[in-house]
Order: sequence, then C-alpha cells, then structure tokens
Amino acid sequence: MMKMRVVGGLALLVAGAALPAAAQDASIGFDVGLNSNYNWRGLSLANKPVIQPDVWLSAYGLTGGVWASIEPSKYDGSNDLSETGGVRSGIAEIDYWVEYARSFANVNAKVGWVAYTYNKDNAGISNASNTSELYAQASLSNLPVTPTLAIWYDIDKVKGAYIQGQLVYGMKVAPTFTLNLGVLAGLSAGQEFSPSDPSANFAKSGLTHIDLSAGTSLSAGPLSIAPSFHFQISHDLATKVNGADPANFQKDSKIWFGVTLSWSHGLGASKSE
Repeated sequence: MMKMRVVGGLALLVAGAALPAAAQDASIGFDVGLNSNYNWRGLSLANKPVIQPDVWLSAYGLTGGVWASIEPSKYDGSNDLSETGGVRSGIAEIDYWVEYARSFANVNAKVGWVAYTYNKDNAGISNASNTSELYAQASLSNLPVTPTLAIWYDIDKVKGAYIQGQLVYGMKVAPTFTLNLGVLAGLSAGQEFSPSDPSANFAKSGLTHIDLSAGTSLSAGPLSIAPSFHFQISHDLATKVNGADPANFQKDSKIWFGVTLSWSHGLGASKSE
C-alpha cells in the first residue's frame, strides 16, 4: 500500500515580519489520542483502534515533540490494514517534530519540520519508508469561520507537496458548550505515483479527499478531553482503500472517530530577546 504522512501548514508570512518581543511561558505537555483507526491525509494506515501519544516542550515560540502510533494487538485478520502488517503489536511509528509559531494581527502562523520513522520489524510500513517533511500553516482568527491553509513538502523519500485547506465553525450549543463543525479538503501536488518514482502517497495529483468533522473540547480538572467524529468522502484511489479485502479497495467514504486527552504545565516565563 502507498504511504503518506503529515503535520503543519502555510506560514511563510512569518519570514521577514517585524514582530515585537514579548515574554513567553515555557511549558510541557502530553496528549494521547484514542482513535477507532489511523487515518492520515485520508489514507487508512490502520483500520482498527490505535493509541497515539505525543509529548512536547515549548519555549520562546519553539515547540518540539515526539509522537507515536501504537497498535495494541496483532492485526492479522483478512481485512486488517496496519503499519506492522499484522506480524506484531506495539509501537509501529515514531515521529519527531519541531515548529516555530507566532501570532500577529489576526493571523496565527507556524513553520516546522517532522521526521517519520517506522519500526524495522514492521511488515506493512517499515524503516525503508522513513522520510521527513517541511511544513507551514496559517489561520485567521476573529472571524465567524476560522480558515486554515497548510502545506507539507517531503524532502527525502516521496518528494512533492501535500496541501490542505480547512474551515471550522464554532457553533454555540449552550453557554459552556461549543460544537466545532469542520470541512477539510486535501490536494496532492507531486506526492502521486509515477513510473520513474514509485515512492508515493497517492495514486494521482489533485483532490485526495474531503473530511467533514464535528468535535468539541471539555475540561476535567487538569485534563482537556476532545472527542471528534469524521465522515470522509474519498476521491483518490489510495484514499478509497478501507480494508485489505478486495471488496474494500474502492469505497467512496469512510467513518472514523476518537478522543484526545491533553495535559500541559507551565514552567515559568522565559524572556524573549
């Protein structure tokens, strides 16, 4: 199966912008996603439950972290898709990332780098697929709908860019409850298969998928709890694969859902230059 990966957006606006110095808080944090499957850029990398923890440290506008995808059991059924290929359980993938974020006026922007590494013992996606990407992202705040534009460029294995546009509307259901409704579209620009370069994330250039989502964020003491539900309309042949059985190679849609638990702790103010 063709492989793909992702993290950030479009923020070239940051370069050359004169921004005022400000004191920023250093902090550490931990997130863990409990998801019905591993859906990445519309691709089903695992079509059974996964555990995806992330630990990070942030200071001076810089944030670095380590993220992993864990398959809690051996997925070796006839229809199972998994990065391990069904030969083992445990950590299938570890990603290392660092990014720089700034906000000015009503623009929130970030640029970063992410390395994707896979367990050498995987029979599905092994360390032969290790690669890295540069990414940038920009979003506009203080609007009825929050638009975000992001781009990732693979600099090692796949090459080419993946572009993603998203709109999110926060619907106030109750004074203390907001339902976030989102629509996302993905686009391949050079990450598709070609006879001269078999490394690819998608079958063709152009639209990959559309994702319709609903989610919210709740607080429970020091924890943030963010459930979400996704309905995907698949367009590229690679994103239409929902399972290993031939009957699931050409599905026009898929559903996935999950919840992310988050915790963070401030380490005190760090003075910027």
